[in-house]
Amino acid sequence: MALKWQYGGAAVLLVGAFAVFAATHAQPGASAASSRQQQSQRSAASAAGASGHTQAVRTPTVKPVAARTSTPTNTITAMTLGSSVAMGWDDKVGGGYLRRGFRAAAAQSGNHYVVVSRAQAGDWAGKIMPGDYTDWLNTVKPQIVVISWGILDDAHHKTPVSSFRATIHEQIQMALARHMVVFIVTPPVTRASYTQYKTIEPMYLNNEVQVARSFHSPNVYVFDVFDQMKGYIRVHHQTYVPYMADGWHPNTAGHALAGGLLAGDIMRQFGKTPVHFIQ
Repeated sequence: MALKWQYGGAAVLLVGAFAVFAATHAQPGASAASSRQQQSQRSAASAAGASGHTQAVRTPTVKPVAARTSTPTNTITAMTLGSSVAMGWDDKVGGGYLRRGFRAAAAQSGNHYVVVSRAQAGDWAGKIMPGDYTDWLNTVKPQIVVISWGILDDAHHKTPVSSFRATIHEQIQMALARHMVVFIVTPPVTRASYTQYKTIEPMYLNNEVQVARSFHSPNVYVFDVFDQMKGYIRVHHQTYVPYMADGWHPNTAGHALAGGLLAGDIMRQFGKTPVHFIQ
């Protein structure tokens, strides 16, 4: 299911996420092929103009003018927070579930998403210093802050729930103060989700969602990839094995499934409307 909480209440969205995955998983990354082809064509055209195929005549009084490039008016920068899974570890072709999700949403919506990753292997929510986070917000200036902690690192380090909640609250609050939209994206399932941290991981995720809901903000969205992925595996009478690279990381197929679910959530929530901060 895909969840989205706003001021004045909550709404739960679960519409055909499995169909979205069917397209993306059959040909990993295929849902974003059109977007990549268009981007490649624009890049090729820009490169051709800048490479000197049409040379400006140099005279003592006239300087050649550098080729100009244009940025789409609906370009949306998304900055991602997380650990190794959010980085895309063990996705051999797609860059991970977050990049896959935004590429697929871009292909369907016509919006251009630029994903800037600040995810780092081994990080957990409380490891990020507020000063570093502030610097990222001020330098990247994203329209969307994507908080997608893998949770397993917090579980491994036994982060106190109260500290975890306070950190998530601070990260959301700092983004909203800068008029940035916040996506809370729960992570893909891993083998540890069914074994080592079967009860602890959902506990942390539930607390994360509760903190997000507490803002009652139209600019905070929760996309629950974790529960949707579990549901997909259950409904299709599968196990987690085909989607795992190791105990803590999904493989290419796992990232593709999670990315397709995320793309479906984004499209159902926003359609072709560019994501923007609601005053």
